[in-house]
Amino acid sequence: MSAFPKIEVYRRGVGLVAEDGGESLAISVDAGRSRPLRSCGCNSGRRTCQHQRDLSSLVRNWKIFLAKHRASDWEELFSASVWYRLAYTIHAAEPIPFDRVEISWVTVEDRVFLRFSSPKGELARYYGGDPGRQRLLERLGKSMDGTAAGRAALLEKLTLFQMRPDEREMQKLDVKSQGQVWEETFWYRLAYHCARELPLTGERIPEDGTPGTFHPAIDKKTGNFNLAFRPHPGLGTGLGTLPEDGVLCQITVPRKRVHAALKLLAEVYPKQADLDIHPVPLKSLFLVGPDTRLDLDVRPKIRALQASGQPRFFARKDLKKFTYGQLLYIPEMGILTELARGDSKQRRFTTPIEMKLQKSQVPNFLQSHREAVEDARMILDEPLRGLRIYSEYDYVEMSPETTERSWYELSVRYGFGNMAISLRDILVAQRAGMPYLETPRGWIDLQSGAFEHLTELSELVDPDDKATGLRLSASQLLRLKAQSGGRPVHIAERRGGRSEILKRLLELQPARSYEQPEGFLSTLRAYQVHGVEWLHFLHENRLGGLLCDDMGLGKTHQAMALMVTLREQQGVDGSLLVACPTSVMSHWRNKIRDFAPGLKVVVHHGQERNLSQAIELGNVIVTSYGILRNDLEELRRQHFALAIFDEIQYLKNRDTLSYKAAQALTADVKVGLTGTPIENALIELKALFDLVLPGYFGSDESFQRRYVQSVEENGHDSPSIDELKRLINPFVLRRRKVTVLDELPEKIEDLRTCTLSDDQVALYRDALDNRGKTLIADLEADDGRPVPYIHIFALLNLLKQICDHPALALGEIDRAADYKSGKWDLYREILRECLDSGLKVVVFTQYLGMIELMRHDLDELGVEYAVLTGTSTDRGDIVDTFNEDEDCRVFLGSLKAGGTGIDLVGGSVVIHYDRWWNAAREDQATDRVHRIGQKRAVQVFKLVTEGTLEEKIAAIIEQKRQLMEHVVEEDDPRLAKFFTRDELLGMLAQV
Repeated sequence: MSAFPKIEVYRRGVGLVAEDGGESLAISVDAGRSRPLRSCGCNSGRRTCQHQRDLSSLVRNWKIFLAKHRASDWEELFSASVWYRLAYTIHAAEPIPFDRVEISWVTVEDRVFLRFSSPKGELARYYGGDPGRQRLLERLGKSMDGTAAGRAALLEKLTLFQMRPDEREMQKLDVKSQGQVWEETFWYRLAYHCARELPLTGERIPEDGTPGTFHPAIDKKTGNFNLAFRPHPGLGTGLGTLPEDGVLCQITVPRKRVHAALKLLAEVYPKQADLDIHPVPLKSLFLVGPDTRLDLDVRPKIRALQASGQPRFFARKDLKKFTYGQLLYIPEMGILTELARGDSKQRRFTTPIEMKLQKSQVPNFLQSHREAVEDARMILDEPLRGLRIYSEYDYVEMSPETTERSWYELSVRYGFGNMAISLRDILVAQRAGMPYLETPRGWIDLQSGAFEHLTELSELVDPDDKATGLRLSASQLLRLKAQSGGRPVHIAERRGGRSEILKRLLELQPARSYEQPEGFLSTLRAYQVHGVEWLHFLHENRLGGLLCDDMGLGKTHQAMALMVTLREQQGVDGSLLVACPTSVMSHWRNKIRDFAPGLKVVVHHGQERNLSQAIELGNVIVTSYGILRNDLEELRRQHFALAIFDEIQYLKNRDTLSYKAAQALTADVKVGLTGTPIENALIELKALFDLVLPGYFGSDESFQRRYVQSVEENGHDSPSIDELKRLINPFVLRRRKVTVLDELPEKIEDLRTCTLSDDQVALYRDALDNRGKTLIADLEADDGRPVPYIHIFALLNLLKQICDHPALALGEIDRAADYKSGKWDLYREILRECLDSGLKVVVFTQYLGMIELMRHDLDELGVEYAVLTGTSTDRGDIVDTFNEDEDCRVFLGSLKAGGTGIDLVGGSVVIHYDRWWNAAREDQATDRVHRIGQKRAVQVFKLVTEGTLEEKIAAIIEQKRQLMEHVVEEDDPRLAKFFTRDELLGMLAQV
């Protein structure tokens, strides 16, 4: 039973869950403060409310509890527990966030329990009763009625209050540490709950120091490896009524972590018999002789195993089900065996003088001796002579039976010459684990690359169902076509227009062409019309997608045209949602008011926001990603006909709350708008697809293995890149300015270099000598330890500041005149030349200190300017001033604040004072100037300091630019953490 049921704890923090709904928070901070920080969310108006007084009393008792267990804080006590160690061992294979776990109530033979599942299957069961069960749900962000609960929110506040400096730095970069990711997993929360509900140490704990025991059990039906936890007698009184077997919870261990989990528990419970598992090498079973001494009475079963032979044993259908990494469970013997390398595959045949083959052995034999048969070095007798192994197919046939919106009942056949085999038969064979499918002319190699991808569909078929057709979604059909590798896809003619509907789907054609809606006042260019038709195709087939046109090509206008078309011509009356960065909300509101007066737009933002009122007043709701995160519970109850995520690259990190909120929204169709679908790494594209088209690419692990690793090993010429292009092609539309905008003026890019001043050289070398040597040694060691990205990024950031200006690095902007900077001199030279020529200049930098220094310089020159940073509130007025006021000659913008959602066509020169970590962010900022409406040629200057990390960054970001160019191709008319060790070492090299 929990000794402190009213509190939640994290590190040195303690929080109170008040019965009246208030939340009180007290945190013990670093030494130096005599009193802890405290706050309360009850809004009582009192300086010290009753909640805080209650909490103070509990905190005193909590500290006594910790002192009794010789722990300085909860983290120290918890991390030493068996719960923590077991959960950490498991989470490496299944690091699923707690708020993405599906929770269901299950009743089996009068036993009611909570089941926790992920898309891969069951994770755990909890058999405990109330009130512990209620606390578990609340710690996972739920309550008994399914609504959000306060304990999870309280834990989140405790976490935010106690973030370490490195964690706060990572938060600014929208990145989380490994520890933070671990603490947000389901396994951490489950371990935390069990450790809180049961004593960790004390009088009632046995000599082994544990509150209970874990017992392994294998589910014979599913093959799941489970660990059942039973509390020690006398500890279960506060856990509610437990089942007769005394099990509090059951954990399903991921297959790859079974061996590690058993090893850990054997260390914790050295005297427990059922954990004393020493797997028998599988080969040993086949070598057991009459004189072999056995501890188990399994000799008759071993003889039967030997009689069947190794090939037959490895052909067993249940082999995969009972395999756990290098461990294999043999059900009939009840023992675990250990697989040696090579045992998991049937042995190849050697070439004999004469042999007799069973029918099931023939395909493996033919595959092993294919070259010898083809070269006539091996002559086969009838009937083998006419048989062959098919590893490729020639065409695909589809015959639609019925069609629904986004679903199709049809039969699919794969053609081999004039022979065709149904997709259903292939999937049934794959589901049964068969390596080959027999046909009258030979065998189809189901493990070949041409058929391997079909295994993802095998779960759709029931082997006992005699139906001939399949029910496939629109995305599954488009995936089948993409994976056909350009082979012909034939569609059988059917009455009722079903064939035409299927043809339109596979050709990515909407039901009808675009017609200008009355309520849309903008005249679209031809490429924009094509974009609206493509978006309409996605919506009518309930598909998501990414519109990835270059910045300035009018993605907003295409999205507005779609929304007006849906409301005006398609009769869609559901609410439409636009979620975007806060900085571009006014941009959307103004564009809709100006060009789509047929839509009623409401901005859902600010302290007085009211979603119900907004939906009543308007049909287009514009909100920010921050509000999306904060108001998720309210927003997710609203069903949207369309959800548009502008600048969707902001959501590329799936560990952020904004990503999870966007994922949880309910909408018929989700569409992302971005000019940069890949900024640093290929896995970012997968994350965006998981938002707009969930499940299309399967698991992260399979995507990493099939595409990311292949690109890393083979470069951009990897065959998997071609496959990935085909897969994303139906759902990604990308056009380039140089292709579709003949009238857009030229953009000229110029890389200008400079050298370090003496002041900069001294600072640069001192930074590398004092802070770089240890980091370089860690990188060169490459001994398996995690790369210290936070410390490396801090050093890289300092080096970049030194390259910009010594005053910036030293925090002495007001003394800038006392230092020399090669880049500052180059910048001033370019700026003065542009001003003397009567040109307007846009300057981007990532450092606010540099903007301050530039302001002082322009004030001395008497030049009027506009400034836009993250703290600017009147973005529209600032931009209008620069574009329309002839006397306003310079625009100074921070790269993050000024690089999106604005038009700066009043300028014709862009200066990137310092280089960002990827080309996409720079190009995005440049396109604020080089976009529709620009009448002059645009000159772009990128400033680089020679002999420094800036030169290396320039080369690396160009490589990252090529990554996107090779994957997300144009359609016809990594933050520092993603750098490799070698790249980091190169950047940290001496001048």
